[in-house]
Amino acid sequence: MSERLQATPERDNDALHNPDKHEVHTKIIEQDKNTRHEHAENIDSIRKETETVARSTNESLIQNEKQEKEVESTLHINKELEIMAYQRTLNRTRKNLSKPSRAFSKIVHQPTIESVSEFTGKTIARPSGVLVGGIAAFIGSSLFLWISRYYGYEYNFLLFALFFIGGFFVGLLLEIGYKLLRRR
Repeated sequence: MSERLQATPERDNDALHNPDKHEVHTKIIEQDKNTRHEHAENIDSIRKETETVARSTNESLIQNEKQEKEVESTLHINKELEIMAYQRTLNRTRKNLSKPSRAFSKIVHQPTIESVSEFTGKTIARPSGVLVGGIAAFIGSSLFLWISRYYGYEYNFLLFALFFIGGFFVGLLLEIGYKLLRRR
């Protein structure tokens, strides 16, 4: 922590021949000795300060761990409450439905069926794909219907499904391209 003046033969010679430089040199050496003694007196107080900081840091880490455990238990309770509230809402809604609708609601809202439905809603049945697929099926089948009537061909109903599937994939590609451009 203390700085030392590096002695070189040139400096020593200059200090011996020039009395001003010799005085400066001796002052620097005295200041260096004084700062060493000042730090030696403060070492005990510095050690005490670091120990108190270390203790407070350790205590704060222990408190943070306790708070994280409390948050985890709270999240578990909140999840259970959320499930209970969802079941109550379903039961209240089912009371207002007709018997066939109530039976259908019980089937559709089974946990396994709901999870599969949510997964397919997020991956397979993308709104952009359905929209573009519907538009492509409408325009494509309309054009093919007009062409088949005008030229006397027989209308093939399979083309509606093919136009829809083709438009669906075009819609998915447009959505992926849009998301990639938006990230940049």
